[in-house]
Amino acid sequence: MTTEDITVNFVGTTQDIVTAQNIHSATSIIDFHSAGNALIVSEDDIALELVGKLAPLKVTIVCVNPALNELSKQLTESGVAVFTTPSVFIEGYLGAFNVVTTANGQETNLAVSVYAESGAFDLVLDLLKRPVLDVELPPLGYFHAPDESQLQQAISSMPELVGDFEKPKYFQYDPNICAHSRSQLDGCNACIDACATSAIQSNGEQVVVDPFLCQGCGSCATACPSGAMIYAYPKPDNAIDRTRALLKEQSQNILLLHTEAEQENIDATALPANVLPLLVEEVSAFGMDYWVAMVASGVQRILLLIDDTALDSTRSVIESQSHVFHQLLVALGVNDAVLKTISTDSLDQLAELTSPVSSLNGLKPSAFATHNNKRQTIRNGMDVLAAQLPPTNDVLPMRAPAPFGVIEVDKNKCTLCMACVSVCPAKALLDGQDTPALRMVEANCLQCGLCVGACPESAIELRPQYRFDSIEARKINTLNEEQPFECIRCQKPFATAKIIQSMFAKLDGHWMFKDETARRRLKMCEDCRVIDIFEHDEKGIDVHKNAEKSVQDNEDA
Repeated sequence: MTTEDITVNFVGTTQDIVTAQNIHSATSIIDFHSAGNALIVSEDDIALELVGKLAPLKVTIVCVNPALNELSKQLTESGVAVFTTPSVFIEGYLGAFNVVTTANGQETNLAVSVYAESGAFDLVLDLLKRPVLDVELPPLGYFHAPDESQLQQAISSMPELVGDFEKPKYFQYDPNICAHSRSQLDGCNACIDACATSAIQSNGEQVVVDPFLCQGCGSCATACPSGAMIYAYPKPDNAIDRTRALLKEQSQNILLLHTEAEQENIDATALPANVLPLLVEEVSAFGMDYWVAMVASGVQRILLLIDDTALDSTRSVIESQSHVFHQLLVALGVNDAVLKTISTDSLDQLAELTSPVSSLNGLKPSAFATHNNKRQTIRNGMDVLAAQLPPTNDVLPMRAPAPFGVIEVDKNKCTLCMACVSVCPAKALLDGQDTPALRMVEANCLQCGLCVGACPESAIELRPQYRFDSIEARKINTLNEEQPFECIRCQKPFATAKIIQSMFAKLDGHWMFKDETARRRLKMCEDCRVIDIFEHDEKGIDVHKNAEKSVQDNEDA
């Protein structure tokens, strides 16, 4: 498969197809190389019958038998290596499958054992009832064929996967605004949960995406609340601008998003005149920023054509995001379902699904700039709609999970330690700079929960909501504020009274703070504390002596 063999779907009419020669200008390329080394995983030697059918592939067979304790290897008269093993572990993708067996506590790399030059297998045919690689969407080059129809399809496809291959890198990731984790605290896992290929994993502070495993379903970008993960093929602003141009040119107000797999059905259907069919790479890659921008551009309904074999993760992401989308619209008096998922069987009933939404009639379309900023696009679009469809209440309480909201702070518990500010990935929480204060910009809040996990006093709770007044939502509001506590020696503000009180309470009874001199130092800033120690004791604090005395006191007690 070369660049000339790939057809790339870009948002547009069914005639607007971009060939692979344009990929390099759209996004970066991921390269695969397959030399044709194939592995068949089976429970018995039935795999030997398939060797001839997979020519010209070089085939290795592994038979899995959990009742065994040892690894054995045999060569057939035709030179096919047949391994028998109690278990097998597989990871990787087309051209780079790492296959390891474990027997008697010893690991064996099967590709190395058959002298594969790359040290890996290029293709895997898994005949087990339960796949070794148990992921919702297996990687390129991996074929799970527990029944005859799937086996025949694999036999047909595998010999064609020898050579050099390319695919786009479908995503772009900005770790600076990612809400996955901060300071080893768990935050948002939306993209990880949405990924059907297990291409997205956590490395602790960030997520890491394996571009070789990613197959471009786009669910991660749709689920991401911050816009840290965006779909790059096409980018959101390109998709929005292209669709707007088509809407203006053809004067249609119903969008029908579909993939190439449904093109034949679309061509065979007499679509209503007000329906604009859009051929896209994946319907799940177009999320709430796109939906809101389209409604603000005059679209009354958005139909997503999803076949019966669609991934469960895809359906789940669309359903959850659609739920948030419709909460916002209902608050504006739009009670009809603007976004719908439909099946191929529903195409002949489109006339019933494309009736106008009365509450959206007469809206003046607006083409605001997006700049690939997901949250800004959503807010700009909602501003356009709210200006023409004023909400009954400026603040809409929302059901969790929602990517908008505020936090509630218990002032009796909060010590203004600013732990929450230090972990906030969206700059929704701010300190008071010259004064002890906790402040918030509501429009930035992702409701990721990192601030809740960071608060040592358990003083924070999330409150999902959407404020339609963008000016108010972008204001800096004070959640808690105190007078600063001044150093008793130099009068420099360095903490709050609550922090000092909390320190006294937590250190009560500690051996280092039993005398009044040491306790008094807690009321000093860090500089004065050091000066005071050397003024009263030139030798400083004998930590070991006091520690030993503390241990002895405990033993005596």
